[in-house]
Order: sequence, then C-alpha cells, then structure tokens
Amino acid sequence: MEGERRRVSVIVVTWNARDFLRACLRSLAAETPALSLDVHVVDNASTDGTGRMVEDEFPDVRLTKNPGNQGFARANNIALRRVLEEGRSDYILLLNADVAVLDRAVERLVEYLDAHPGAGAAGPALVLPGGKLQAGVGGFLPSALSGLAYFLFLARVFPGTSEPLFIDQAAVGRSGKPKRVEWLSGACLLVRRRTVERIGLLNEDFFFYLDDIDWGKRMGERGIALHYIPWIRVLHDHGVTYRRVLKKFNTEWLDMLFEYVRGERGPGEAFLFRGFAVLGFLSRLLYYGVRSAARADAERRYKLAETAAFLRFSLGLGPRTDPWTGETL
Repeated sequence: MEGERRRVSVIVVTWNARDFLRACLRSLAAETPALSLDVHVVDNASTDGTGRMVEDEFPDVRLTKNPGNQGFARANNIALRRVLEEGRSDYILLLNADVAVLDRAVERLVEYLDAHPGAGAAGPALVLPGGKLQAGVGGFLPSALSGLAYFLFLARVFPGTSEPLFIDQAAVGRSGKPKRVEWLSGACLLVRRRTVERIGLLNEDFFFYLDDIDWGKRMGERGIALHYIPWIRVLHDHGVTYRRVLKKFNTEWLDMLFEYVRGERGPGEAFLFRGFAVLGFLSRLLYYGVRSAARADAERRYKLAETAAFLRFSLGLGPRTDPWTGETL
C-alpha cells in the first residue's frame, strides 16, 4: 500500500447498541490512519439515542435512519447499493456495532488482500471480551458432514478427516497459516468491491443470520476464495442484541440454520443435521453441568442455561418466533 491510501467503505448496521457503536467508531478511527475511510451507519430504528449520538459525535459518518428494524441484510444493502453506485472504494468492510478494532486490524486485512489477489474476502479472528476465541467466525457450508464435524467434535478428534460448520480458531491459530473457508462471519468481513459487484448484495430473505453463509456460498460458486486470517484480531462483544437488549437466549440462529439445511440439502440430511445438533448440545450440557457443579460462577451458569435452551429448541421443545415481527409462530 506504499504511496497510496486505500479507500475502504465501512458499513455498520446497528439497533439499540449506542455505547457499543460509539466504542466501535472510535476504535475504527484510531486504528486506521493509513486508510481513507467512508463510514456508513445504518440505524434500524433504535430507541436509545443512537442516531443523535452519531450526528453529534461523528459528523463525518454517513447516517441512515430506517423507520423500522429492517434486519441485518436489508440494512447493509442500503449502504452497499450506495457504495457500489459511487464506485470509489477499493474494499468494503462489514462491521458489527459490537466490534472494537485492535492493532490496525482493518489495515492489515487490506494489506493481506492486496498481497493475495486470488482471495476475494478476508476475515480476522473474533475474540470475546474475556479473551476467549468466539465460535462461529467462519467455516464450511451447512451439511450433515459439517454438522457432525462441529457438533460431535469429529474435526477436533480426527483433524483433517472433515471440515466443520464452525472452524476451531485456536487450532487454526496454532498452525500460523491462513485458512481457506467456505464462509466468513459478517461481524468483521473485508470484501473487494469487485467481489460484491460480481456476486450481488446480501440475500434479504435472511433477517439476521445465515446471510454471511449464503454470501460465502455464492462466492464459492464463482470461484472466489475466502480466507480466515488467525493472526489478525478484533474484539467482539458477541450476543449484545440478545443478552443485553432482548434479554433472552438466542435460538433464532438455530431455527434459520435448520431451515437452511432443509432447503439446501433436503429433509433427510436436515434430520441428520438436527440429530447431530441434539447430541452435541447434550454432550455440552453434561460438560457445563459438571463444571458448574465444581465451581458455579456466573459465566458457567449462563453457558449451562444457554446450552439447555439450545438443546430444547433442537428437540423441538422451544418456541419459534418470526424474526421480522418477533411474534411466536
């Protein structure tokens, strides 16, 4: 990047996460001195003063105020259309409002893609506030095999035999090498503008989840490589919307995942995938139960209750909700 400042359009979709968004935008400005940023915030009708905060504290940010909660894909597409129409950015970064940029992470992602023209998108490691690595940073398209590899630890016990739905960030990190995957999390995802021009916008049939998996699938169909870069890291306060705003366990990702497998792979494979999920959550529930019995701190109690909610839902015992209205189905 010597001699030029790459132009990056950053798109942040937010809903009632004002303080996280403030920290996100501050970290972005502090950690990207070598880039020319074009920052778009799309607010999904927040009621916590998000819009006013952006206007007062970040006047250079291009703010869109939606009249209602449009969901993640549809809100991102509002800014994506604008960026593509203007055609001035080299790269587009999807960034969650609950992500803080660390150690020039965005600049380093740009440097990586500049040096690897065969890759169309790149994503960093996602680190939780306590220092642990987050599940769901990226992986392989949902199928019975990828479900078996993840939910029942096949990929960990017998590495190299299968590729999991969610990659093991720690294992990839120990390798010291980037990993080509079939999808990357939209929490922090850098994409070439021409990649988006080739594959199109996010699929608005997905309200909040699976849009990044669908995007990765469409990239793969065009022969576009996605790389996970383990030595580049951002901080992700994962689950803000559900834990701190809605104050409930998030089972909607499972609902959409099960439906996705059914639509893409058929009912037989969907049945197997769901069965592997049940067995996986049951084993995790036993593990967290033993750990909580040994030392019942708040984090372990939360993981135990969350896993129990996932297990109940996977067994068909939990309520389904319409993500567009929040109503129970």
